[in-house]
Amino acid sequence: MKNFQRLCASVVLTLALSLPAFAGDMDCGVAPPPPPAPASASTQGGIETPRGDMDGGSGSTATAGDSIMEAALRLLQNVLSLF
Repeated sequence: MKNFQRLCASVVLTLALSLPAFAGDMDCGVAPPPPPAPASASTQGGIETPRGDMDGGSGSTATAGDSIMEAALRLLQNVLSLF
């Protein structure tokens, strides 16, 4: 009789754990993202670019992006030297 109870308990436990796996796709209630807005009409105009030395010669100055990049590389070099 005890073997039969263990068999029933194991069958019930197996079904309880395996049935949710076979349930399929469950709707979680999350709405799909809205479609992108249509492209707006562009205005007529020109793009102004600064005139100057474009070859990066000795007279050019470093931009803010260059200085940030140099600082980040120095920091990375210092961190790697610790290991």
